[in-house]
Amino acid sequence: MEKTEKHNFFDKPIFRTKIKSANVKLFPEAGLGYLLGPILALMSNGVVNVWLVQYWDKVLLLGDWNPLFQTLLPIVSAIFVVIGNLLVGHLMERKPSIVGKARPLILLGMPLIAIALLVLFLVPLPTGAGGEASNLLASILVAVGYNLYYALAWPIYYTSHSALVNLSTRDGSKRNLLSTCIMAAQLGAAGLAGMAGGFLVDLIGLLPVYQYGVKADGSPLTTNILEEANSLANGFEVKTLISPEKANSKWTILMVVMIVCLVIGCLLEFYFTRERITEENIKNAAVKEDEELAKVEKTSMKEQIKICSRDKYWWLIIIFFFLYQFGGQMKNNDLSFYSQAMTGENKLSSTINTVGAIPTALGMLIVWPIAKKLTKSKTISLGALLAVIGGAIAFVALIPSIGNNDGAVWGLSIASFVVKALGTAPAMYISLALLANVLDHQEAVYGKRTDGFTMAVYGSIMVCMSGICNGIIAGINTAAKSSGMDLKLVNTILGYGVESACYLLMGIMFLFMNVEKFTKEDQIKILEDQKAACLARGEEWIDPQTRMEMEEKETARQIEEARIKELKEKCAKKGWNFEEKEAEYQAKKAKMEAKKAAKKKGKQ
Repeated sequence: MEKTEKHNFFDKPIFRTKIKSANVKLFPEAGLGYLLGPILALMSNGVVNVWLVQYWDKVLLLGDWNPLFQTLLPIVSAIFVVIGNLLVGHLMERKPSIVGKARPLILLGMPLIAIALLVLFLVPLPTGAGGEASNLLASILVAVGYNLYYALAWPIYYTSHSALVNLSTRDGSKRNLLSTCIMAAQLGAAGLAGMAGGFLVDLIGLLPVYQYGVKADGSPLTTNILEEANSLANGFEVKTLISPEKANSKWTILMVVMIVCLVIGCLLEFYFTRERITEENIKNAAVKEDEELAKVEKTSMKEQIKICSRDKYWWLIIIFFFLYQFGGQMKNNDLSFYSQAMTGENKLSSTINTVGAIPTALGMLIVWPIAKKLTKSKTISLGALLAVIGGAIAFVALIPSIGNNDGAVWGLSIASFVVKALGTAPAMYISLALLANVLDHQEAVYGKRTDGFTMAVYGSIMVCMSGICNGIIAGINTAAKSSGMDLKLVNTILGYGVESACYLLMGIMFLFMNVEKFTKEDQIKILEDQKAACLARGEEWIDPQTRMEMEEKETARQIEEARIKELKEKCAKKGWNFEEKEAEYQAKKAKMEAKKAAKKKGKQ
């Protein structure tokens, strides 16, 4: 009986990648698919990570009427986030389409993230914040929105987004390029959210603002976002300039802008990326008509877990990502709290993010040349030492004689962040390329890849950590305020000290990460295994690079045939001479090619 051929939904022509080249190129693949697209797609996540707790605390006043809920929700929800990421990892390992196993999930995540953003930031103002909605309803919407975003929508996008570098190519130098672009995109998105966030808060009134002054001594009026109740308790006259209700309505505008950026970014990332390794595995007969053979060749989640659990390099890279994300999220998410504790407003956090972007961008230029000489792992260890030194600078601002000087506080806070940013650059830009080395080594040693499970664990860490850190920051700040602790000390530790401790551990740990010494022999072993499997099936062996080059030539031939056909039809319709028009086209083409060649020669 003849089998009915099953087609994947994403096999339709409309979903085909715009990248036809066998090799990774700076433009459009790296520029649009790994830089601009992710920047736009990730911007909304930067806003959520940095400002969600502030929205809960200052607009919904959640910390006033339900402080335990505000603290525990992100921490307890981490369970659902891990489950969500593992399910996404399993979904990635289903029978892949020729368009890839990760790329389709980017499109699937796009509408879910848009819905989650609306639920997160369009909570009706509860009675606890002076609104009309019940506190119970607000709590339910906060919990649903949080888990819809972090446990479902974001893992679907982020896990697949993070897997693209590993699946893009086996060329180490090209992977380095794409890893740099994708990490620069994450930095750029977080930076834009941080830089613009503080200014937007004050410009369009995203958080409540109160004006207060001392009743008796005639002190000058100042404007601040300190809690109204706090001010009254300390004998201040308080005038509400921006109420929680008014601030709540402004988030609608910001979310619409974020959703537009999200859609454009996801479409760019989907259409201008290509999973060459997935295509390679499919065309090496990883997917067969014989269902029993397909089951044998597919690597189950259980097998992947077994491989990862006994691989020391896998454990080193995963612990690294845990420390990297925990320290980074504590720093980023506490920065607005730190700014308010040190200066009473948000401008310091925005300035820190703006100035801090300079050494981070500089790091992108110098990291790879250093890594080529020292290896990626040693470069990360060296950077970690610098990050620890940078973190120590911030604590100087706590010395009373210095901390009372606003200029000194600003200068030390910015200087600390700048030095730390330069030190964290290696971990930021080359860690994904190092992860790709680990996955290739597993494939060479065990004959199987663990992209699904590894990226599920990676995604769980990256997504979970934001919520966990937000819960820790909110809980500690609430406890500190109620117990009268020094908020300057508390937030210096949270914003600078925690990340410095994490980098100290990372720096020591990576002295033992030497997986890169296997890279060349791993590539040879993988090709030998693929060739042996191909010959065992009685098929002709064509190495992946040659096959892609042949496909690229075939695609170019088809495009040329279509162009000629279209030109002939147009000439017949317009009454033109085909030979003359073709000669004109060829002359223009030759002129453009000569220009490109001259330009290339001039650069050499």
